[in-house]
Amino acid sequence: MVAGTLQLLAVLGAIVAVATRPAGVAAEPGPATFALRVGFIGPFLGAVAMVSGSVSGYLGLGVDGLLVAAGFVAVVAALALGDRLPVLPARVRRGLLVPFLFVCAGIFDGLAADLLQELDVGELIGALRVDATGFGLFVVGLLLAGIAAFYAALIVSPRVLVERQSPAGWLVWPVRFVLFLASALLGIGWLTLL
Repeated sequence: MVAGTLQLLAVLGAIVAVATRPAGVAAEPGPATFALRVGFIGPFLGAVAMVSGSVSGYLGLGVDGLLVAAGFVAVVAALALGDRLPVLPARVRRGLLVPFLFVCAGIFDGLAADLLQELDVGELIGALRVDATGFGLFVVGLLLAGIAAFYAALIVSPRVLVERQSPAGWLVWPVRFVLFLASALLGIGWLTLL
C-alpha cells in the first residue's frame, strides 16, 4: 500500500513537471533541439504506463489508464501551449521529478537484471567468434536494443522532457548507457549508479 501510494505521488509529480515550465527560461532554442525532445514523448509515456501499472498492482485499483491519459494530456498541453504553460521554479520541477526517476530506476534495474542475469559474457564472446553467420551478433544487437529502449523510456526521457539539455548533454546519455552496460556485464556495482 505504501509503495503504491509513493509511486502514485511520483507519477503525478512527473506529470505536473511536464505540464509546467521553468521560470525565466526562454522558449526552445531551435527546431533541432525541440525535435530531439519530442522524440522522447513516446518513451516518457511508456515510463508513465509502466509506473502506473505498478501503482495499479500495488493499490489494487485500475488507475493505470487514467494516469497514462493524464500524462498524454500533459505532454500535448506542453507541446501546444509552450511558453504559456504555468510556471514553476526549476528546483521545484526537478523536485517533482526526482521520485519518479527513483521509481523508474528501480524498474529499469529489475528489468536489466532479469535480462542479464543468466548471461555469461565469456560464452557470448566465444559464440560471436565461432558463428560465421552473424546470428550471435544479431541476438546481441536485439538484446542491446531492448535494453536501450527501456533505458530511453525509464531513465532518459523524464529528464529530457523536464530539464533542457545542453548540447553536450546529448552526448552524455549514450556514454552513461555504455557505462551501465559495462558495469552490468562486469558486475561493477558502483557504475550502475551513473
